[in-house]
This record gives sequence, C-alpha cells and structure tokens, in this order.
Amino acid sequence: MVHGILRGVPPAIELADERALQQLMALLAAESLIQSAHDCSDGGLAVTLAECAFDSNGIGCDVTLPPAAAGAGGTAAALFGEAASQIVVSVREADADRVAAVAAAAGVPACVLGRTGGARLRFAIEGGSAAPVDVPLAEAEQAWSNGLTRHFEETAA
Repeated sequence: MVHGILRGVPPAIELADERALQQLMALLAAESLIQSAHDCSDGGLAVTLAECAFDSNGIGCDVTLPPAAAGAGGTAAALFGEAASQIVVSVREADADRVAAVAAAAGVPACVLGRTGGARLRFAIEGGSAAPVDVPLAEAEQAWSNGLTRHFEETAA
C-alpha cells in the first residue's frame, strides 16, 4: 500500500459462503449474541486478534488453533493467511453453544479459538511444542503502532 504496488493473487471467494456468513452475522447481531466482530482480511487471524486486543484497553487473548489449521501452509499461513469469508467474533461464554448451533444451522463452520483476558497475545497450534506467538500486549501494540515509522527512520540517509 505504501508504494502503490499490486501483487499476488487475492484469496478466492465463494459468494454463497460469503452470503451465508453475512446472513449469520446479521442474525447473531439481531439476537445480541456477539460482543464484537472483525474480518480476517489484512494480515489474517493473528493481526485481526491483535487489532481487537489493541482496541480493548489492555485485554489480551489466548488462542489455540486446531492442528488442521496449520495444514500444508504451516503455522505462518494459519496465523497470517488472508483467506476470504472469515470473521472473528467474541461472545459471552454463556452464549457460545447457542452461537455454534446457529452457525451450524446456517451451514457456516465455526469453532472456539480461545479466550480473552490477561495482558498477553498468545497464539498456539494444538499439540505444538511452543506457542509461535507469546508476547505482552503492550509490547505488541507498541511495535504495531510504531513499526513503519521506525523502519523509515532506520533506512533514511
């Protein structure tokens, strides 16, 4: 975006899946079952979760992805892949089963990724030896908010 260069192939989108997802989101919102929602476009799941935490006044998250999420693309693809038709929602624990049932009835895959709380961003793959991301929220937010400025300061002559 900085250099105005377009590269790569955008994620494929299945319009029927996107329609089902958007209809599900409208239904969940109408029933007041979601606390927040964020698409997984720029930067994938890890960036989405980090951005949500940055807007929360210091509430981190602990997420463990199923092994299948890593798939052939590996951990980096699972955390940073920009697949279409994905939304992260936060729900009250008491509503999690209802949200899962409504999603299943709508034909939209859904799973619990983790919990909010604490002051860290922790992303892991189930069964993995160590969390590939485990960082204090304040440190991650500082790096995110100042990264571009620092990059250009270091490369300027």
